[in-house]
Amino acid sequence: MKINWKILGAHLLFWLLYIVIWGIHDLAFAPTFWDTVEGNVIGSLWYAVGVYINLYLLIPYLLLKNKRWAYVGLVILLMLLVSYGLAQTFAWHYLSIHKGTSDFFASVQGIANTASDFLVVYGLATCLFFINEWYIKERKLRELESQNLKAELVMLKGQINPHFLFNALNSVHVLIRTNPELATDTLEKFSDLLSHQLYDVEQDKITLSQEVQNLDNFIELQKMRHKDHVDVDWSYTGSLEGRLISPMLFLNFVENAFKHGSANGDEHVKVEISLSLAENQLSFVCSNSASEDGREPKSIGLGIANVRRRLDIIYPDKYQLSTGFDEGAYRVLLKLDISEA
Repeated sequence: MKINWKILGAHLLFWLLYIVIWGIHDLAFAPTFWDTVEGNVIGSLWYAVGVYINLYLLIPYLLLKNKRWAYVGLVILLMLLVSYGLAQTFAWHYLSIHKGTSDFFASVQGIANTASDFLVVYGLATCLFFINEWYIKERKLRELESQNLKAELVMLKGQINPHFLFNALNSVHVLIRTNPELATDTLEKFSDLLSHQLYDVEQDKITLSQEVQNLDNFIELQKMRHKDHVDVDWSYTGSLEGRLISPMLFLNFVENAFKHGSANGDEHVKVEISLSLAENQLSFVCSNSASEDGREPKSIGLGIANVRRRLDIIYPDKYQLSTGFDEGAYRVLLKLDISEA
């Protein structure tokens, strides 16, 4: 059986404090502190028997199993036995030291005195026990919550992956048939995208420059695919090196911009994407031309809910996300504080 030295030390400290505090209390009846130590050591041994019977037998097997009346009855019995046993031990111990003290502990008053002292120690020990149990329970709940959040983040990232891979593969497929040379460049970009998808996305944080490079590859791939249909304005400003961010926060918005952009007549679809960083404040804007009918496509709504949930988990109270139609375009604005806590 492995000894938990931390718990053992805490228990020894508790009884040491009892001996010291009760010794100071007993200075009213003894000439020096050291004259109280022997008696309080004897008292701590008796009280320890009662306390540990309560903590390791009565509480787990009766109180925590809703056998309250049996618990109360046995606690009263335990209190009487410990108080009587300690009082008789004190009566015998002080018989050769101080006859008056011995006679006091042999009386009903002496038994009542030891009972009141035991009640204080019993109550304090029981309170500390339940405080410790509450702390352990809260710690386990926090660990479980953390594990659940991590599992949820994996799931949320996984919801992005199929759309992302499908669109990228479809782009490569189109280019292989229409422009084999351009397909070679596209495959290189797709390789970088796939590497990001397989490895970077599993990390809690990546550098902002990595995330921008991933967006750049994806946008270039989409531009190759929609060469005669989409006009893209993509820019980023600010010092990105060394700044960390959760991966795959922006790709869903960019993906939707290409997927759901619509043009009037023969006009090109207009997609505008910008990312700027000023100190710790990051601003991301993504818009695409769209016919405003007051309704948001269901897939866009689900994608935004996905990203918003990730932001709630990773950047609580550190972001602002707004979406909607604005003068013939669907616009997404994300403001994010990426300062480290």
